[in-house]
Order: sequence, then structure tokens, then C-alpha cells
Amino acid sequence: MSGSILAALLVAIAVDASPDAGAEDARETTEAGGADAEVHADAGAEAPVSTDAEPLASAPVLSGRVLARGTREPLVGAQVRVILGNGATHDTETDESGEFTLPARSGPCEVLVRYPGFEPFSRKFDVAERGTSGLVLRLQPRLIGDRYETVVTAAPERAPAVPVRREELTHTPGAFGDPFRVMESLPGVVQAVWPMPIYAIRGANPGNTGFFIDGVRAPALFHFALGPSVIHPFFLDEMQFYPGGYPLEYGRYVSGIVTARTAAPATDRLHVSADVRLFDAGGIVAMPFDQGRGTVAMAGRYSYTGLVLSAFSSEYSLDYWDYQLRIEHRLGPGRLTLFAFGSGDTLQQKHPDAVSVPSDIQPGLAQLMFHRVQLRWDGGVLGGRLAASALVGYDDSTVSNTQLFDLPVSSRMLMAAPRLGLGWRLGRWVELQIGGDAEAQRFWPRSALAELGGGLGNYYQTDLFRNRSALSAGGYVGLTIKAGDRLQVTPGLRYEGYFEQNTQAGAPSPRLTLRYRVARETWLKGHVGQFSQMPSLPVGVPGFEGFGLQSYGLQQSRQGSLGVETGVGERDGADLSLDTSIFYQRLHVTDMRSSSSRDPQAYDFLEPREGESYGFEIMLRRPMRHRLYGWLSYTLSRSLRVVDGVIAPSDWDQRHVLNLVTGCRLPRGFTVSGRFHYNSGRPFALWDNGFKWVDYQRLPAFAQLDLRGEKRFIHDTWIWDAYVELVNVTMSREVFEEGLQNGVVVQRGYRLILPSIGVHVEW
Repeated sequence: MSGSILAALLVAIAVDASPDAGAEDARETTEAGGADAEVHADAGAEAPVSTDAEPLASAPVLSGRVLARGTREPLVGAQVRVILGNGATHDTETDESGEFTLPARSGPCEVLVRYPGFEPFSRKFDVAERGTSGLVLRLQPRLIGDRYETVVTAAPERAPAVPVRREELTHTPGAFGDPFRVMESLPGVVQAVWPMPIYAIRGANPGNTGFFIDGVRAPALFHFALGPSVIHPFFLDEMQFYPGGYPLEYGRYVSGIVTARTAAPATDRLHVSADVRLFDAGGIVAMPFDQGRGTVAMAGRYSYTGLVLSAFSSEYSLDYWDYQLRIEHRLGPGRLTLFAFGSGDTLQQKHPDAVSVPSDIQPGLAQLMFHRVQLRWDGGVLGGRLAASALVGYDDSTVSNTQLFDLPVSSRMLMAAPRLGLGWRLGRWVELQIGGDAEAQRFWPRSALAELGGGLGNYYQTDLFRNRSALSAGGYVGLTIKAGDRLQVTPGLRYEGYFEQNTQAGAPSPRLTLRYRVARETWLKGHVGQFSQMPSLPVGVPGFEGFGLQSYGLQQSRQGSLGVETGVGERDGADLSLDTSIFYQRLHVTDMRSSSSRDPQAYDFLEPREGESYGFEIMLRRPMRHRLYGWLSYTLSRSLRVVDGVIAPSDWDQRHVLNLVTGCRLPRGFTVSGRFHYNSGRPFALWDNGFKWVDYQRLPAFAQLDLRGEKRFIHDTWIWDAYVELVNVTMSREVFEEGLQNGVVVQRGYRLILPSIGVHVEW
């Protein structure tokens, strides 16, 4: 006992002799930096100095947390400096929870905080004798000027992709704030008829493009009404657009694909956002549970256009809805995620036309609905990375609107789809990727004429309108080989098997991607590959797929592209990226035999055709972190088909497509942006029923200007944005078809300006 008392007395004497020793021990100076991330933190407590005997009074400290003003998001790695009254300075960074603690002394001091993309912060305090804790420092986002950020250069993409990040997804003019409509401003994309969201990629049919959300194949990406996407805009974090040569883990599409990743909910607190637009309203709620080990996010949207349209139209009523649910929780060395989403659209004729064939399908409808539920686990296994998932889905579509199809049709579908993928790093320069996936479907179509007997019944007894089962399965193996930091080679092989009724087919899908760095920011890139797909409608409809394997055979494509991507003037402050490519592909696809046909039940509605497409694409881009931002994209291409032995332009052949997107952030939180779009006319079949001949002519070119203005209001704990968007302010006339009347060519089109007014609130 006497020894312990003596030790305590000696420690006390040492502390009295050097009163600043505790402060010197507590000093921590680190170099500021890190990515442009966000942190939330509560202030820490005092940092006492202790001995083996008993705790003693500590030196004063200054502690708190750094948040983004408005969103309350914490800022990770923010530089924090305190200048004490005696001129001494101490520096640190906010930690992973956003907290900081600095040594101090009682009396006045000044705190300085810096973080990329935010205005510098400065504030004076009086430090209490025992220190000051619980400070909350809110940094103002930089609304004008350049939002510089620390960028970590990752490995090059395994496949040629155009990345579109969250801010671009929701602020691109002409897209109505909907993420996936941004793709109509990207190179290689042809929009069939504005404003319908029907896109053909590099000359293939719209039904040859796949859409995946968190790895889940979506049967439809847009509501058919006004064309918003079926996912709430702020539920997504990033989109990758592959006009060709997509990654090995995806398959069964002969054109490009679009993949989107949902945003991981924050684990610190409850997040809520709401959106009200001219034609719909929606919101998102995200919150942590189980002490931050799990998160749940829910989103949804409902259109009240039905009320508006019903009030102004005596012909139609319209509504649509969608929902998304994501629940995630840590499980073992990875995370378990439940992801569900669905969508529904209804366009109703108030006074439907009579049909010539009796049917129990409600007349005057165009109704589409689907649901998807996936359970997925991602994590580290055996020194590699494993992703395993199981999916179930349901589709239900009915079309009895005689303005679209001559006769009523409908279809229901149930499906199940497992997926497995593994990746290992075999060495410093080699990565292995293996996996497989399958999709089993069961269809119950309904058709008034399919039940008829005799010759007429046989005429309409196509595979598309028979009860049937379909199975598609594929496996893949691929390598990523890096020869230093200049050359990357990605060979891979995928094999697809298709089974429909009593017919089966298989198709290998070899792929090779190369990237070679010729200078610091300049890469040469190339891709070749072969792809396959079940027969499909030229424009995909939920529930109408997985048919005709025996009648039409597989759709196939062979693709190749060569290009250059480079940074332009980054060192001089211009910060431009340039991406150019030439492409070529051979196609074997299922086309409509006649573009004027409106009866999918006819035995000759579809036919297999050979085709090819080739062209040149360019994209010049400046990131949105700059005050002046945007991109220029241009596509020069040809798309051809062999029709009755004659080589002719396809229905999607547009020689020139130009998009110029630009925006500028102004003082006081204002942003203005615009998009100019131009496309040359696509071919259209001009029929003369009297003389039984057809001639192809080109529709007139179409140009439009879209404008968007928005204002951001930032409060301490919440923000809100108000915006106005006018699409086609030039009132350009879109001609969608031509016909003959008394031997004279007559054009059918419309002049339409679409306004969008909305408010987004986040807290």
C-alpha cells in the first residue's frame, strides 16, 4: 500500500513540474486528404491522463463533429485546425464517424475547417477551463465555382462503358429528372419517336437491349405513358451504359445493356426525401436498424395524371405507379440484401372501339404490370469474392386498345432466376472470374383468335400465343490480365443454352477486351465478341418473350469496336475527357415483316432477318463538379437489313444523331442547363394498297431544344430544390409516319412542348 501511495505522489510532482506535457502527448498532426465523402459524428468527450494509481485532471480539449449543411451528412477526412490564443496551432482530420478532437487551452481560439466541394469554415470560440465538446460545425456546399475533389484512379473498366453518376442522372435537361432517360443523350442511341422512351442501340432493335438493376433483369424500364423510369430517380446511385461488348456476367442480349446500381442507405440516421412533379409524386425513406448493422430503404411513386387527363380528355384515362424496397444486413463475412421492385401502367379508352372477334378481355386497355424480388449475398469467401442470388418475378400484360393492336391480347408469366459469381485475384496482375445464371419462365397467353378452329384458327396459332415454358441458362469464365500499368487484356468465354417447348439450342459467346495506355491519360481500347438471344418482339413487352425458338431460331450478333479515350487539358484546368469509337456488327434478328402491321397474332407478324450496322461515335465531356459542365455526343452510323433479298435501311437507321448538353451553376444556388438534340430522319415504308407496291422514304429531320432551371435552398438540417423544365421549347414538329391519300404523300406528326415543374425535399 505504501508503495502505491509513493508512486502516485511521484507522478503528481512530475505533472505539476510540466503542465503542458499532457497537451503535447495529445497532439496529433496528420496530412489532410481523402476522397470526397461524407461523415456524421457526435462530439467526443474529454481525454483524461491516467496513471496506475488514480485518474488525474486532463488538459483541455476541443471536440465536435463536421456536417454538411442541409443534408446533415458527415464529412470524412475534413481538415480541422485550431489556433489557440497564444498562437499555437494543432491539426487533425475527422475520423470515419466524423468526429475530431484537438488539444486546446482555456480562453479564445479559432477553428478552421476545409473540405473539397465546400466553402472554407472559420469560427471563434472560448474554450472552457475543462475543455469544450459537442460542437457541431456545418459546412456550406460550394454552389458556384468548381467542386474540386480527391479522385482515386481505379483500374480500367473490363468492358467499354459510359458511366453516368447520380447528379447527372437527375439533372440532365430533357430527361424530366428520370435517370434512364439520360441514355437518349448518349452516343450510339436512336430514339424511335420522341417523346416515347423506345431506344435502338447501334442499329439493333429496341428489344435487343437489356436492362439490369442491381443485377436484376427488368422487363421494362419506363412507364409507357409520359415515359418516366420505373425506378424512383433518387433511389439510384450510378448507371453504366454499354452500347456493345458488355461484361461476362451478363448475357442473352445481342445489342447493348444498361446496368444501374441502387444507392446504399446511410447507416447513421433516418433519411427522408419527397418529390412532387407536375404529373406524379413520390418519396424515399431510409433508416438503419440493429445498431447500424442493417439498413432499410423504401421508395415509391404514383401518378395523378389520370385525374388531370380525365378532366381534359373525353377519350382516355391514365395512371402509373412503381415501388422499390431494399433491406440489407451484415451476415458473416458479407451482406445479405433483399431487393424488390415493381411497376404498373394503365391507359384506358373511355369509349373503346368494337372488335370483330368476341373476347372476355376487357376492351380499350393497355395495361402492363411486373414485380421482381431478389435475395442476394455478397462477401469474401476462400480468399475471393462471392455473389449469390435467387430471384422470382411475375408479369401481367393486356393490350385491347385497338389504336395499338387490331385484336385483344394478354399474357401472364412466372419466372425464377438463380445467379452465382465468384472472383479471385490469382496474383498481382491476374484475376479470375467464373459464374453462371439461369432463368426459368412459364407463360399463359390469352388471345381471342387462338381458340378458333379451322383455317382461321391455324392462321393465328403462333407460338407466342400458346401456353409454354422456356429456360435459358449460361455459364462463364474469364481472366483479367494486367501487364504492368499499360496493358490490360480480358479474355472470356460464355456459353448459353436455350430450351423452349421441345426445342433446344446452344451458342458460345467468346469475348475479348483490350486496353493499352499510350500516354499518361490516353488509352487505346478494343473489343470483339459474339452474343445470342431468344427470339423477341422488336419492342419488348413484359410477359411477351421466351417464344419461337423452333420457328425463328436464335438471334445472334458479332460485334467489334476500336477506340481511343483520353483526358484533354486536365492540367490546364479544362478537365475534358474525349472518347471516340468505331464499331461494326453483324446481326441476325427477328423483325416485324411490315412496319404497318398491328396484329402480333398473325403467323407472319415476325420474320428472321440478316443485318449489319457500323458507325463512328464521339463523346466530349466535362464533369459536373465544375461550374460549367456538360457533354457533346455525336453518332454517324448506318443500320441495314436484308428484306426479301434486297439490302435496305432498317426501321432504326438514323444517319446523324447529335446531342449537346451543358449547364452552369450561378450565384445564390441557381443552375441553368440545356440540351440541343438533332437527328436525321429514319426510313419509313410508303405503301400503295391499290397498286400493291412499297417505297421507302425518309422522314424529315428533327431538332429540339430543352431548357431546365433550378434553385437550391439550403437550411441547417434540410434542403429543397425547385425546378422548371421545358422540353422542346422550339415547338419542333415530330413526323412519325407518312401515307398516301389519292396518290399524294401525307405526313402525320405533332408539335408538342412538355413542361415539368417539381420540388425535391430532403432531410
